[in-house]
Amino acid sequence: MLGGPTPQDRQQAIAQDIRELHGLGYAQELFRSMGGFSNFAISFSIISILTGAIILYDYGLAWGGTAASLIGWPLVTIFVLAIAAAMAEVASAYPTAGGLYYWASKMKNKDWGWWTAWLNLGGQIAIVAGINFAAAAFINGTIIDKIFGGTFNTATFGPISGQVVTMGVLMLVQLVLNIGGIRVVAFLNDLSVWWHIVFVVAIAVALFLFGTQWTTTTNPDIVLFSTTPLDTVGSWANSWPIDCWIDDPSSCLVNIGFPAASQYPVLFGFLPVAFFFSLLQANWTYTGYDASAHVAEETIGARLGSAWGVFLSVAVSAIVGYIVLFALTLHLPDMSTLFPKELTDETFPASSQYYFGGGVAVISILETNLEALGSWFGAAIAVAMSLCGLSSIASAGRMLFAFSRDDGIPGSRWLKKVSHRYRTPANSLGAIVVFSWLFTAAAFMVGGGVAIVVVTAISTILLYAAYGVVIYLGLTTSEWRSHQVWSLGRWSRPVAWAALFWTAVLMVLFAFPTSGNISWPFMVGFFVFLLVYYYAWAKKRFMGPHIMGREAELTEIEREFEEAAEHLREA
Repeated sequence: MLGGPTPQDRQQAIAQDIRELHGLGYAQELFRSMGGFSNFAISFSIISILTGAIILYDYGLAWGGTAASLIGWPLVTIFVLAIAAAMAEVASAYPTAGGLYYWASKMKNKDWGWWTAWLNLGGQIAIVAGINFAAAAFINGTIIDKIFGGTFNTATFGPISGQVVTMGVLMLVQLVLNIGGIRVVAFLNDLSVWWHIVFVVAIAVALFLFGTQWTTTTNPDIVLFSTTPLDTVGSWANSWPIDCWIDDPSSCLVNIGFPAASQYPVLFGFLPVAFFFSLLQANWTYTGYDASAHVAEETIGARLGSAWGVFLSVAVSAIVGYIVLFALTLHLPDMSTLFPKELTDETFPASSQYYFGGGVAVISILETNLEALGSWFGAAIAVAMSLCGLSSIASAGRMLFAFSRDDGIPGSRWLKKVSHRYRTPANSLGAIVVFSWLFTAAAFMVGGGVAIVVVTAISTILLYAAYGVVIYLGLTTSEWRSHQVWSLGRWSRPVAWAALFWTAVLMVLFAFPTSGNISWPFMVGFFVFLLVYYYAWAKKRFMGPHIMGREAELTEIEREFEEAAEHLREA
């Protein structure tokens, strides 16, 4: 038959999805209308190569030089594809919101599920924070500053900056759109895919056709594909109290100093140490693709749709991301014209000379090469980042809703409520926005200019810790395989072992303090809270995934939502 699925086929697919959801013990409370492309689109939008790869581009230069993008990106891609493939297999077995939390609970037990849920939730909050903090920087730098003049990112409003203020306004807009319904989010996710692809191609073509700079002539000391750390004078320390080493080193209870990135070959005897740290640029970009699993209860044909969404979002991002990174790296202007040789701005006392945590490098590369057109491209990147943040809130809200549905978090009774008008987890979405903004404000008040590396490191570590748990459980259990419909066949176990290997490596790499990364106090506080909460309450009282009711009761819950929606339409 020519053409797409008929309305009858669509309804039959939805009916099958609902039966499978009932088999997992849950009612169809959320609105199931998302197609396979939209499922892929939400993960692709959260990966957003115009967000992670852009906002940490100067971080990559500081630590790995051109090799951070030209070699680091494809290297990380290989391992992340393995992680995504291993997760896709499990996603096809358990098509439910909450994803990783539910998988771990079913593959092992409720305690594994509880810890996986909190790792995933902490990572989700941090990634929403990182994406929108980055988006705010670009909105201010490419739109607001151009209209009103000045530098709103560094304007102060009490203990926070203009960047944090813009982030709050942006997230309120994203929250309203998310509450408005999955159809709105799906449409914007689909738009985001084409927005990313079109502007990546446009930026690359414009740089190659009209770019006025060329790395080999404007930067003769920089060799393409070479690990040459560009941070030569930056120095920083991890201390307690935070930054005591700046004002009064004698007051520090803990004070561990670190030199510039270029000194690492001298300290450790070989260059790859600095290069490995630069891989945060690529690996933070490749986060959040578990979103396809979190929206499974709103996807038609969820088993295959969510599995392919997880895997393809990484695969497509790999190609598109390398295109834009290659174009930017080949058109680096003279770095001495972009960045000062010494830092005098006390907002960034702990940064390397090239790391400013606001996408400064990419904005400068575009504007230096393309002048006014570069500014327009910067604004287009700001829009891409905003769409990325919208998708990230959608994913995190579903994860929180699913965990709350099983009473796994304080305030679950309120958090698990679903809007009858829009069929969205409105309360959970609101909570994600509030906690992400507060986390960013705290990171800024503690870390100042390096707040972005705090939230990116934390989100990468926590998300990949959750990914690693479910991949490990997939390797050590087998019952779930009787339910999977997406399989790697005989490559399943080798791929999973490769995925676990890389997960272990990045736990070490990104927990190590680089460029003033003071994520460790947040990480310590988070794990202390979890330990106390687990042993004081969750270990004995948390019951794990539980059935909402029998078939008739689940159907009645769904009927109540339909009737409520009908009354609202009539009103």
